[in-house]
Amino acid sequence: MTLFKQLLENRSGRDFIIGDLHGSRPLLEKILQKHDFSPVQDRVICVGDLINRGDDSLGTLRLLEEPWFFSVAGNHERMLAELRQPLIERKLSDAQQNQLELYGAQWLLDYYEELNEDKWADLITEVFNLISQLPLLIQVGNGPDAIGVVHAQLPMRNWDQNLARLERVKKLAYWQRVPDDSLFDCLLTGREIIRQIQKNPDKEHAVAGIDWVFSGHTIVERPIRAGNQLWLDTGAYNKEQGHGFTLVEVGKTLAVTTYFHDLRVRTERFVRHQHRFQPVLDASLNG
Repeated sequence: MTLFKQLLENRSGRDFIIGDLHGSRPLLEKILQKHDFSPVQDRVICVGDLINRGDDSLGTLRLLEEPWFFSVAGNHERMLAELRQPLIERKLSDAQQNQLELYGAQWLLDYYEELNEDKWADLITEVFNLISQLPLLIQVGNGPDAIGVVHAQLPMRNWDQNLARLERVKKLAYWQRVPDDSLFDCLLTGREIIRQIQKNPDKEHAVAGIDWVFSGHTIVERPIRAGNQLWLDTGAYNKEQGHGFTLVEVGKTLAVTTYFHDLRVRTERFVRHQHRFQPVLDASLNG
């Protein structure tokens, strides 16, 4: 199996693309209820970073057991993978523990300190089994209506070129060792493109061979569009004013909705194929 996952078009229900979760499963479930989500017909696809920072990292990671939930890997999942052996052997150095704290992985350090050997072995095996399922790119559908998902950014402006390079590496090999291709760093940690766009909002940055590309990784005040790319990380785990959770309902138009923690709701609509702005809708969320 490779680090690319292909999903067929969802003909029976809806697809929702969501920003970085960071342990925010309860918030996701609350918002999905507002959209009358059907686990039988609908699907959710996340741009990665399921764990750390938020209140329920393990529960959020366990969403991967649900048949309706999919995600690419984020840099937070990769960080754990790079500490695989010392975690499995329960031999973290002080520097490695500090790294986990820096990434907001206190939830895992708490288990590391509290569980007995058998329970720790079961937990860390479960965590790595779930993480090792994650691809680095997801494509939904085929042809002109296909959409792509990546955590941070694509190194090349042609979707198929990125796929061709990625498919050279087996998924199991990637999750068990450090890759020797700079492509992987870009997919998980790249910020150059969004920084350019933030400095120059009129800059277009289209990706050929795909209709839309969705990313996260960099927290933004509101979803940012450039060409056919959308960045969706609005800081779901951060309860402070100005942060929130962004969800995209995929259709003939894209409905991009951010639920802010201060109870504002903001929706933008984009026409597929043409990537044009539609009027912005603002509303207040009561409760």
